Amino acid sequence: MVSTMKRSKSLSAGIVLAVCLGAGSAMADFQELHGSVLYREKIALPPEAMVEVTLEDVSKMDVKSTVLASQTLKPTGQVPVAFQLSYDDAMVEDRGQYSVRAVIRVGEDVLWRSTQSFPALTGDAPDTVDVLVERMVERSEVTLSDSHWLVVRMNGAEVQSAKVPELDFDRDGRVSGTSGCNRFTGSYTERGSRLEFGPLATTRMACPDALGQQEIDFFKAVSNVTAFGVRDGYTVLLDADGAVVMQLMAQ
Repeated sequence: MVSTMKRSKSLSAGIVLAVCLGAGSAMADFQELHGSVLYREKIALPPEAMVEVTLEDVSKMDVKSTVLASQTLKPTGQVPVAFQLSYDDAMVEDRGQYSVRAVIRVGEDVLWRSTQSFPALTGDAPDTVDVLVERMVERSEVTLSDSHWLVVRMNGAEVQSAKVPELDFDRDGRVSGTSGCNRFTGSYTERGSRLEFGPLATTRMACPDALGQQEIDFFKAVSNVTAFGVRDGYTVLLDADGAVVMQLMAQ
């Protein structure tokens, strides 16, 4: 278990009640992780903005991270916004990997979010974690309803096939298109900058070689989408960590 010096000081006030099991009892050893959330732009935080910070266990690859602690703040001023996360020390292992993520939102709109990992607790992670968030997009800047797109990049790689995937969003919450091989149809929900796809029905034509792999990559990327925004002038679809899974071009 990592030393308490690495994980900041114990809670200075309050008593953690023991949970009795049979004749014995155990007391959780809560620690605090301090840090701040900030961004580069010289833009004032909207008065209704909320800052959400999470401490996550990211030790296992290809497995959804486990949230160890979270805090939602209403800033009283501008960035940097200080946070304080209380976590159970027993849930942290020396060889584990832990990361802090942050989102700044107004209602359903994500205005800024962290797009990279900010290590915490173990290894060479700093005692105080400063999380840099990147500007996303306000709802008024882009909408997917009643639009048609070509998918030109997936997971950072340019789509090489002449038959690129396509996405059509209608006004009634229906989405359709093609993986470049099979066609699909289904539903979507757009709430602010959040985006969720419902179950998709597809045709079942055999997809040869590269097109087959493209189809696998496409539907996997779609399943990971949780939001959309604008990066470097391009409309993009994002996963839960704020990473770009698809880059779109209007058609």
